[in-house]
Amino acid sequence: MKEIRPTVIVEHLEPCLTPWLLKEYEFVSSVVGPDRLLFTNVPPAHTEALSRYGRVTEKRVWEVAHQGTDVIVLDPVAEEVLRPEEAAAAEYVVIGGIMGNHPPKKRTWAEITSRMPWAKARNIGKGQLTIAGAAYVLMRIVRGARLEELDLREGLTIEVSMPGGLTLEVELPYVFPYEGGEPVLPEGYADVVARKTIYYERDPCIG
Repeated sequence: MKEIRPTVIVEHLEPCLTPWLLKEYEFVSSVVGPDRLLFTNVPPAHTEALSRYGRVTEKRVWEVAHQGTDVIVLDPVAEEVLRPEEAAAAEYVVIGGIMGNHPPKKRTWAEITSRMPWAKARNIGKGQLTIAGAAYVLMRIVRGARLEELDLREGLTIEVSMPGGLTLEVELPYVFPYEGGEPVLPEGYADVVARKTIYYERDPCIG
């Protein structure tokens, strides 16, 4: 039987392509597939970099997944939980390309959901996942898993070895999916998180 998969849209909403964000996007591409991944709202300066991971357009998400399409927006403040049958049947599923704040600022609602009243707003848990985590959970649900069957845990401590024998501990306040007792993370995630902690807080557009 042919696998039913929606086109996953990431509405690119960050002004900078930091290594952290690119790691998130690279992971999304690996779990969704570049042929089924579309980045919207991409400025010309970011087109070449994002074209490595999927298709790219300058159009906003509501210009692509317009009224009359079967579109789902993943939004933590949505009342209904995403179900496998509707996820697999959708034409588009939208993930906000937003690096999360703590506490959350409901940017997905403000930037996407509120502008697409024809879309079905669904949550994959009320906590705030990373972009990569949201894509992973989405594809598990598309393939038949129900949200309550997944192992989602809030908060993650990452330890990174630093020069001089020092260990840097970074606390991430987001929700992460787990498999086999281990968090599902992009490859090299710990290193880019450490770099963000040291450098990006001073200048978020480094890299």
